Amino acid sequence: MLGRRLFLACLCPFLGADGQTADVIPRLRAHLKQTLSKLPDYTCQQTIVRTSREADSNQFKPVDTIQVQVGLINRKEQYTWPDSRQFDNRELRDLVGKGIVSTGNFADHVQHIFLTPETQFTPRGPETVDEISAMRIDYELPVEFSRYVLRIPPSEAEVGVKGSFWYDPATLDLVRLEVIATDIPPELRVSGLANDLRYSRQPIGQAMVLLPLRAKLVITDLDAKEEYHNSIAFAGCKQYQAESLIKFPGADEELTPPKLEGPARLSSVPSKMRLDVVLDHDIEPEKAALGEAVRAVLVKPAVHAGEVVAPEGSTVHGRLVRLEKEAVPFPHFVTGIEFHTIEISGNRLDLHATMQEAGPSSALIKQQKRLDPVFTKKRSARFDILVREKPRGEGVLHWDAKHPKIKRGLKMVWVTGEDASAPHQ
Repeated sequence: MLGRRLFLACLCPFLGADGQTADVIPRLRAHLKQTLSKLPDYTCQQTIVRTSREADSNQFKPVDTIQVQVGLINRKEQYTWPDSRQFDNRELRDLVGKGIVSTGNFADHVQHIFLTPETQFTPRGPETVDEISAMRIDYELPVEFSRYVLRIPPSEAEVGVKGSFWYDPATLDLVRLEVIATDIPPELRVSGLANDLRYSRQPIGQAMVLLPLRAKLVITDLDAKEEYHNSIAFAGCKQYQAESLIKFPGADEELTPPKLEGPARLSSVPSKMRLDVVLDHDIEPEKAALGEAVRAVLVKPAVHAGEVVAPEGSTVHGRLVRLEKEAVPFPHFVTGIEFHTIEISGNRLDLHATMQEAGPSSALIKQQKRLDPVFTKKRSARFDILVREKPRGEGVLHWDAKHPKIKRGLKMVWVTGEDASAPHQ
């Protein structure tokens, strides 16, 4: 797992009109420092498609797909789920929880390479990239000066980087950046890591900013037995703004806020309240993406202290936070759902809840605290599995892989927690 956030900014004119490279680097470094100070906060939707293959195979097998929102906020790269109303302090690895991810694709590689004084550059000449006539320059940043971190739990280490970048002499834009890790310690069990980024201009606020369009991360383990590919795409980039409305009341206006009645006075759902819901759409674990929206509907009123907080038919909104395929004791999907808001008459309340039960369904694999080794004539032919975890703030469905869809209408019982605003961990 990679663990260094990098910084990307607009690469505006830094070459002479003739495309000569004699003073490229000093002018580029000066320009980047100025550009970074003026760069607006912005966000993009990031989609990561993870695949892998064994060394003796030419076919990549899908692992999963992840959808997150990535933002450059106060010069810091931040991540959250696509439907979140705000960014938090979790890193991408904490959000995803498992597998190979990388940071820095959205923002940081350019700063690390171009603004580190010890980076060495070697002009190479013209080449064609994506049907664009470009100029290539090689670079190398030794490990003793690098800040690039490769993390394979429980170990991590700073590694050197080298590679090339290409720019369009006609538009003076960065076209491609190649980042290859060097001096990887053997204890990380990685023999190779390469990242290939492509760029295009996109409007952010009133400016046209050069942003990554897509990236590809390739990691090979030390024994060269398996190769992992992450294909990363960025879309929907826009300026990030926190809007506030300040109103100064006149002499005839009251300063005391109006009293709200019923659910409207709440900002979050009370704790220890039961939610009886049904899934409002099908979920296909094989095709779904982490971060994908999930929707359910209350089939009974949600009551707290004798008062109806949410009537029957209220919509509960959530997301997929876990998608795994297990082979033992037989092929099945482990699907994690997190509900975060409940919609009541057009108002949305923050929600933190844990699933207590689900079903019935022939595809749902029940979890037991212990397995009964005694088989009788009355025992069902279906399998149970041991409980390996106690989810908090989410619900985990173990679903038989013979059934490709978690069907709409699946019943679930959830109980709200102490902190309705607590994020999934």
